[in-house]
Order: sequence, then C-alpha cells, then structure tokens
Amino acid sequence: MAFTEEEKQRVRYHAGYPSVQPAVGITFGVPKMIQTQFLLELAMDKILPIAEDKVRQVISVMDSIECRLVDAQERLAAKSLDNLTMRADETDALEAEYYRWGGRLVDILGVPFYAYSNRYKRHGGRVFAGSIPVRE
Repeated sequence: MAFTEEEKQRVRYHAGYPSVQPAVGITFGVPKMIQTQFLLELAMDKILPIAEDKVRQVISVMDSIECRLVDAQERLAAKSLDNLTMRADETDALEAEYYRWGGRLVDILGVPFYAYSNRYKRHGGRVFAGSIPVRE
C-alpha cells in the first residue's frame, strides 16, 4: 500500500515543504525547490510498508493540532470566563506540540524540515544543514 497523492501532500505540508511543482535552483533570488524536496519525495516513495501507518498517524495528529490552533484564535480576546482563566500561552504551546510532531514526521522519513519554512524557523533558527561561512 502506497501513500495517496492527498497523503503525500499532507506530509509535504506538515514538513514545511511548498505545495508547488518541483523546480531546481534559484530564480530572481527566490529559492525554488532544493535538494531536500527530492529527498522527501524519494522517502515517501520508498518508505517501508510497515511504517506507512505510523506516518498516517502522525499527520493525523498534526492535522488535529492545527485545527486546535484555529479554534484557539476565538479565545485570544478573552482572559477569563467566570471561574475559568484562559491559558495565555495556548497557541504557543500548540505550536510547540506541532513542532514536536513535525520532528517525528521528518525523523520517520529521514529528511530535514524544509529549509525555508517559516513554520519551523521559530523553533531553533535554521532548519537545514548548509554551508558554513568561512572568514578569510
């Protein structure tokens, strides 16, 4: 059993990869697909059949966390409701949990987060291994 195109798209999305046709290189200073895109595509095509259900489980959890983030937006204006005090860091906590599960997803597939993903930069800066600048 292989991933459907919809499942592959959910994996790309949750790993921070763009939802565009693959292209190579940089155009007008804007990065198009980079090598890690090809790594992700290959990993999704070559995943062990026994691991497919785990990937499906992880992307399902990540879908759920993202839905909870959207729901949390309604509570941003409220500080308390009768005896109930809202958690001030609810969205930050959900984002951290989303990052945790994203790490599990890319670990299963053996690929990095997408290098230019704003979603993952906030949790540690650079999300890819690149060249190290050298001073002369």
